[in-house]
Amino acid sequence: MIRVGFLLNYNPKTWLGGFNVKKNLINSFKQLNQKKIEAFIIAPNSFKKDYKNFKISRNRIIFTDFFENQSSLFKLFNKLLIIFFGKSYIYDDFFKSINVKVVSHGLNFGLGLKSAIKSISWIPDFQHVYYPEYFSYRVRILKYINTLFSAISSTKIILSSNDVKKDLQNILPFKYNKIIVHPYIFDLQIKKKIISLNKLIKKYDIKKNYFYIPNQFWKHKNHDIVVESLRYAKKIDKEITIVLTGFPYDHRHKDHFGELNKKIKKYNLLKNYIYLGVIPYIDVMSLMYHCVAIINPSKFEGCSSSVEQSKSMGKKVILSNIEIHKEQNPPRRHYFNPNNHKQLTKILVKTLENYNRKQDIKFISGAYNCINLRLKKYASEYQKHIVKIFK
Repeated sequence: MIRVGFLLNYNPKTWLGGFNVKKNLINSFKQLNQKKIEAFIIAPNSFKKDYKNFKISRNRIIFTDFFENQSSLFKLFNKLLIIFFGKSYIYDDFFKSINVKVVSHGLNFGLGLKSAIKSISWIPDFQHVYYPEYFSYRVRILKYINTLFSAISSTKIILSSNDVKKDLQNILPFKYNKIIVHPYIFDLQIKKKIISLNKLIKKYDIKKNYFYIPNQFWKHKNHDIVVESLRYAKKIDKEITIVLTGFPYDHRHKDHFGELNKKIKKYNLLKNYIYLGVIPYIDVMSLMYHCVAIINPSKFEGCSSSVEQSKSMGKKVILSNIEIHKEQNPPRRHYFNPNNHKQLTKILVKTLENYNRKQDIKFISGAYNCINLRLKKYASEYQKHIVKIFK
């Protein structure tokens, strides 16, 4: 059995999508008949307070402060060891002590080609290339250095889409042979655990027919167009309700969330734009289950978790027409220009007018019936990549 550690070297509260990808992949291994890998999340001790909220078993987590208290100088020293000597004895000794043979999905984390521990570095996207204005010059340089470091020091680089693969090939064309493309597939909550619509309405004070956006409030997620779309809907005398959840802070644009709220009050949209905060995962899935459709207006994605969750649930999705959304290609979708709020409004109005809950339930039931087969394939493909590394 190959013991794989999924490294949690970032705060899961500020990037729930990234954590959910790892948790979901680990949980998908339950579907395998012949298991050749054993997977764990490697997390800081501070995560003990929160892990139950993330719906992952305690015996699937290795708690350690090894990474939590590392200084920048210590990290630099180990990176230099890896670059010049092909491995860090300090890191190797640590992973050997917890009997981990593969470190997977660490952000820009490679252990060197001479390391006894295999490393699969995860690069979610290259947003800094497409939207440099969202990043300082220093951060853009560091991101390029981290990409180069991952390419040099990792056994493999895992990507979530062919769109990201194309970007990496343009940036580092000499590292094609290290790439693994492994698109997400998300599991579903057991139907019995889905919270009823009446309970959601009572708990969150929302209306019956609502659209749902489960995105973090980073500026590129394009919540601005949602506000403008709702404003336009009022002008044409159409009533639309959009429920939103997600972490409300963008460290690159600290005033972004506050500016959105000012617009909402100014345009008198408090009853139409309903933000619920960061809520339990079962509530997120329940809101998806009962909504009219899920919206992702983002201007950039590496691979959208909310789109993949929608696909797993068989839900209708209203998407910006960016390339990655076209690659993800959900069966029930409508695309719109992420800079055209009127086009978005027209799609929302039409979707709401044609909404048929009985038909929606049929699609959801069909998705539930085939989810285990999809997860089995997802887990099997990852396991094949791991086994292949050791051949």
